[in-house]
Amino acid sequence: MASSIMLSRTGCSGAVAGLPSLGSSKVRSLNTAYLGGLKLRVPASQQQERRSLVVNAKQDTPLPGTKREPEKKDDPLRIFEGSPVEKFYRPEEERRPEDGNTSTESLMKFDGPAPETINSRLAMLGITWAFVAEILTGQSVWEQVTEGRGLIYFLFVSPIIIGATLIPMYNKESPDSRENGPFNAQNERWNGRAAMIGLVALLITENIYLKGPLLGFIHSSLNL
Repeated sequence: MASSIMLSRTGCSGAVAGLPSLGSSKVRSLNTAYLGGLKLRVPASQQQERRSLVVNAKQDTPLPGTKREPEKKDDPLRIFEGSPVEKFYRPEEERRPEDGNTSTESLMKFDGPAPETINSRLAMLGITWAFVAEILTGQSVWEQVTEGRGLIYFLFVSPIIIGATLIPMYNKESPDSRENGPFNAQNERWNGRAAMIGLVALLITENIYLKGPLLGFIHSSLNL
């Protein structure tokens, strides 16, 4: 062959005729196949630079302007110490995803961050759509679930809400880690709690007292 390629079986050194040497002590091999089995060799400093770029890319935070450091407060669950429900109590550092507790079991426990957040978001979305559907269809919430397509929509949307809530928590980020003006974790919790209570109250009112949709008169007046 016109040009000779010298390769060692141990991979400690290699040279291609006509190319400058990269040095011996600072040369390391990448685990990437190159030119039909030959391994591309680059200086150690260049490899370290590439690794730092990968790490920095992974650490980039979406919407960095909304990122905030969660405020550390006195643990409100300390009131359960010494009571029969103390066995269900966990200190705050054991419940927060920011502290590394990102297992599904920890997140989904009764005092974990996921259950209330998921239920709140589903309730806010559910009560909003319930009112819209009552105006459009003239059906009560119960009728939407049993006779309409409400149950199908719920089963379709629920996994999306659950996934969108859990994925940031698996990455050590709770709703308290984000804030953008009035959109913060505290407001979300209060609105979510109000929506959960409101949805239950709407079901009771329509099925026991009104025997029909709360906003059915709007549907009738619009002749939809």
